[in-house]
Amino acid sequence: MSLQSQLPELRGVVAPDCDILTDPAETRFHELAKRWADTEGQIPGAIVLPRTEEDIQTIVSWAIRSSIPFVPKCGGHSSWSILSSDGIVIDLSQCSAVEVDAEAQTATIKGGILQKEVAVRLAEAGLFTALGSSNMVGAIGYLLGGGSAVANSVTGFGSDQIISARMVTAKGELIEVSQKQYPKLLWALRGAGHFFGLVTQLVVKAYPLSLLGSDDGTIWAGSFVFPLDRAEEVASVMKHLMNDSRYPTAGLMMVMAPPPARKPALIVGTRYTGDPLMVEEAYRALYDLGPLAANGKRISIQNNSDGREAMDAKADLRRFEIVPVHGFEVASFLQCVQVWKELIVECPDAINTAFNFQWDSRPVRTPEFDSAMSLHDTRFWQNNWLWHTDPQNREKVNEYHERCISIARGADPSKWADYQNSTRDGPIELRFRGKERLERLRRLKKEWDPEGVFTRQLLD
Repeated sequence: MSLQSQLPELRGVVAPDCDILTDPAETRFHELAKRWADTEGQIPGAIVLPRTEEDIQTIVSWAIRSSIPFVPKCGGHSSWSILSSDGIVIDLSQCSAVEVDAEAQTATIKGGILQKEVAVRLAEAGLFTALGSSNMVGAIGYLLGGGSAVANSVTGFGSDQIISARMVTAKGELIEVSQKQYPKLLWALRGAGHFFGLVTQLVVKAYPLSLLGSDDGTIWAGSFVFPLDRAEEVASVMKHLMNDSRYPTAGLMMVMAPPPARKPALIVGTRYTGDPLMVEEAYRALYDLGPLAANGKRISIQNNSDGREAMDAKADLRRFEIVPVHGFEVASFLQCVQVWKELIVECPDAINTAFNFQWDSRPVRTPEFDSAMSLHDTRFWQNNWLWHTDPQNREKVNEYHERCISIARGADPSKWADYQNSTRDGPIELRFRGKERLERLRRLKKEWDPEGVFTRQLLD
């Protein structure tokens, strides 16, 4: 039976206010079908918008029973949550909420709530948690898949914050997952949470803003701009700065051609989560290099990702990948600079592409409990934004990106790793390191989703 012939049954079991959109020509359908990256061009057969957890459970149960492919959607950023006309998107935007318990220092986040909304509500209560660098990313998906954030050295990864969850299983059951109920599944949700069910709600830890090192809970954000031909000089200084744990610095070394001049540049985007009076001392070596421009100011943590509307917009052919690396080498960085230069010459439409090296001068805070997350030894990342407009150049752009990643990783495969929030390609052993961890995840997958209702990951 076709999807369209089965949708009347779905309409009969969900609440009247649960919209089911089926016409791609309709404006609302068109807007909701948009994704951050327009790489696949596939259009789902229907977009279903539940307003309650009960309807989410009903929709999942119906889809499983009817053998209808489905994916949940929060912010629309993942490159794998894509379906053609035989499947449905369960859009969680209409059942989004965040509830903060200031006394318990927790937040309950529901449905398709976006990161910015969570950050703002927490800040109003004098709190923060581990959230990423895009306002428009769905908070639940980000947290389930690890969650790299600007203050990982203070909080740990996003997945480390998960206290409990509510989840619809492959049997269509709604369960509560916590340390008391299904503790083994909680272990898996902390870092591999996309693979076992549809998570409708998370309760996460929050922290006083004062832990950011300033009385008012602000952090310092700035940038230093250099011509790209000074890359070796800047990289040599940055190698020392990145490894100086006396100062809580973090940020990105960005190889890019920013508008409007589009001149190749090396921009060091910086953060400082500590005493604001120490910022100038921490970044003195960069000031002393005499950058073309240097600026910075204190900002509220909930506004850390503001001003990135162009990056958040849903348009064009884009890809974002962040890969853990074991250290920073000046020679390797310069090779990546050269690869970027070659890319821009061969594919001028990729002028918005940036090859970025991300660092944190202090290690990620490691929780007292074990979990599926295996990257707590990571302080450095190759963080690439691929952005081009000509579909014919997609393969070439990806090839240049892979060259950069190969250089940044180095020649020793034993040090390679992947970040599960960024990719589902390549050996799964790189995403969940350690034989025992991966075997445990595979056993849990067979227990909770043996038919691969939510994904074939951990089964194939």
